[in-house]
Amino acid sequence: MAKREKHMVAFTEKQKQILESLRNGSHSPLHLIQRSTILLSFGERRTERNTAAKWRARWIAAKPELDRIEQENARQLRSAIKATLQDAARPGKPTKFTPEQVAHIIKTACEKPEHFGILLSHWTPSALAREVVNQQIVPSISSRQVGCFLKREGFETESKPVLAESEHHG
Repeated sequence: MAKREKHMVAFTEKQKQILESLRNGSHSPLHLIQRSTILLSFGERRTERNTAAKWRARWIAAKPELDRIEQENARQLRSAIKATLQDAARPGKPTKFTPEQVAHIIKTACEKPEHFGILLSHWTPSALAREVVNQQIVPSISSRQVGCFLKREGFETESKPVLAESEHHG
């Protein structure tokens, strides 16, 4: 078998039509256009790029199921092909803090430090980090992480005493 032939990807006529419509569709998301183009180029013997290798492998892995769907219910084939072209779930590092813990950290930040017996006019990320550990909201947390949570919620620390001034106005 020639080297180029082993890189070929097989499509049924219907699968090829769907891939072409995704590639050429004016409303197709960019990732579907790119991935359809990659797969079709394998079918046309026009590429061997390493960047396309994963999509070739995914197509080959999905091909038996796509063929089955095409035989049993061709109306679902377009959705199945689109699903094949989606990004795979990325495991990544699990979150260290639950949404409830973050909410408690923000709630604590909205209180004045003196409410907790801390002699500060306003929270700093390091003081807030120590306090949420003392309250057993979290077992440990860095001042940098506290700062990130506060920044994400629109609070400012250190340079402006916004946190201590945010009393409940009702």
